[in-house]
Amino acid sequence: MSTTSTPLAATYSGAIADVDKDGYGDLIVRDIGDNYEDMPYQKGTILVRYGTPAGPSATRTAKITQDTAGVPGVGEEGDEFGSSISAGDVNGDGYADVAVGIPGEDIDAVADAGSTVLLKGSRTGLTGTGAQAFHQSTTGVPGVSEKNDKFGAQVLLSDTNKDGKADLTATAPTEDGTYADSGAAWYLRGAASGLTVTGITSYSLRSLGLPEDRVEFGGALTR
Repeated sequence: MSTTSTPLAATYSGAIADVDKDGYGDLIVRDIGDNYEDMPYQKGTILVRYGTPAGPSATRTAKITQDTAGVPGVGEEGDEFGSSISAGDVNGDGYADVAVGIPGEDIDAVADAGSTVLLKGSRTGLTGTGAQAFHQSTTGVPGVSEKNDKFGAQVLLSDTNKDGKADLTATAPTEDGTYADSGAAWYLRGAASGLTVTGITSYSLRSLGLPEDRVEFGGALTR
């Protein structure tokens, strides 16, 4: 039996999930062009290659940035929109949604405080319609946006309480605790309306009774 393969562009983050509920997994990645290394000065772009019986489509594709209609924020140099990507059905409607980390996002003139955006899946695919943004200056989110926190450096959607709705874990590995860059993580619940700060929980090494010095807690998440 012979097989053929189609080469895919290099990327540093991505997920496979059915965002348009057509029964095929769609490939969602950070688009870094023809580069083969991380480009921290980039604004950041998400590339969607919709699934087909033969694999990711080369013609039915979409690109989403912070300048896409409905996506909160503005694309700026160094934002790194898409530095981390995770997919899951947050509102239980059967369409996969996509969490996007933006660790270089400036919040209220605070450099590299970081943010995360949830993009909603739909019949027409992944768009900016109904997108949500969360950061440490969002009402209800514990903490304060500080320089170089890099909130959203890692994001993970997973149904932690088995209610059929994916919940978001977002981390800021360079959040300062008792020590600089000790790191922290936040947990936001999924709901019919999307992600919610109701019942939000945050974790630090200090709250867990663990050593903090130079740990950068949340620098990686297991998927």
